[in-house]
Amino acid sequence: MIDDGDAKEIKRDYLDILEALLKNIQQKAKSKEIPTSNDTSIYAGGKQVYKGLVGQSPSKNLLTSEQLENINLAITDPKNSQGTISIKIGKSEVFRVQNGRMTNDLLGLAPPSQPNKVVTKERIYSVEALQKQVKVLQSKLQAQQKLVESIKETQQTPESLSKLIDQVAEMGKSLEKQQQLIENTQKALSKVNERSLPQVQNTVLQNWVGTVENQVKQTVKNVFERVKDVLTPEVSKLRKEIASLKSQVNEQITSFKDEVKYQTDSVRNELNQQVGNLTQELRTQADGVKNTVEQSLMGVKSAIDNTRTELRAAVDDVKGQAIEQSVKALLNILGKDNPDGSKSFKSTNFDFERLGDNVIVRAKNGEAVLTDGVLSPNVSEKQLQALDKVQSVVDMHHQIENNAQQNSEFRAIKR
Repeated sequence: MIDDGDAKEIKRDYLDILEALLKNIQQKAKSKEIPTSNDTSIYAGGKQVYKGLVGQSPSKNLLTSEQLENINLAITDPKNSQGTISIKIGKSEVFRVQNGRMTNDLLGLAPPSQPNKVVTKERIYSVEALQKQVKVLQSKLQAQQKLVESIKETQQTPESLSKLIDQVAEMGKSLEKQQQLIENTQKALSKVNERSLPQVQNTVLQNWVGTVENQVKQTVKNVFERVKDVLTPEVSKLRKEIASLKSQVNEQITSFKDEVKYQTDSVRNELNQQVGNLTQELRTQADGVKNTVEQSLMGVKSAIDNTRTELRAAVDDVKGQAIEQSVKALLNILGKDNPDGSKSFKSTNFDFERLGDNVIVRAKNGEAVLTDGVLSPNVSEKQLQALDKVQSVVDMHHQIENNAQQNSEFRAIKR
């Protein structure tokens, strides 16, 4: 229970805090060249709870200690404030925070924000919980130690050794995590030990707060020392044992690798010797076969070339004769009679001419491409394709004549 003397001290603190707040508002307003002759009004939750001038008795003061605390919180830590806090000078609003969001700070009352500052909270584990985690690691280490001892007596496979390496590495990671938990706990305890409660002007409250703060710091210090004294030796011992275990496993693996390498090298040398002998023998036989095959291939190639030449000549001869017949038919249909008794016809690509039984086809550059049924060796594939179409023109003309004759016969019948 707070006696009358303490109550007066608390009220005095309340008034001191209010006066400091109003003076701060006045100073900020002057620095912003805002007139301070008007009343300063404070609103909490939409209701006016204070109105007055600095240094004078307020015309209205309904502020409670809780509201004053919330106003200070809105200014120093807006995000964690609740409700709506508004401050006006005259009719002009110079500060407003609503549900943790600042919408107006014309005076610059709030401290500058630090967006890049990341606040991390370290979890504090009890000494007992940390001890249990260390014991689990110790039991795992003992099991792995037995497995390593068994390796020395029995032949291991690469798979089992690889699995063992992974298990030991995982234990090392678990130890590092455990060490990190212990360090985080110690850091968090150190922060608690270094933290100070806000300064209180009331001497009675200040003495009481100081006593509580000292008791809390002493408790934290005791826990910190227990973590340091109880767990640090165990973790150090674990780290040495895991390092020793890694060394033993690495020795076993090195020995296993050396043995495998020796056996592999021996087998490789023997195989290389056998492969070398076989390769030499096969190379000798292959060279003989290669010479025989090459001679046979040369003979076959020569025969094929001769056959191809003869076949092409035969094809060209047949093709040339066929084109000659098509040209004769074309000249009979479209040819122009010349004074020398010859017939001639000119198309887009060729000049066609027939004198007696002799037929000659010339390209537009004057070069002969067909003479008496024999194709020129310089004739191109494109020219051959164009000459092949001569027969199509002849066939189309014959079809037109047949259709005309049929139409004439049909008209005669109708008559």
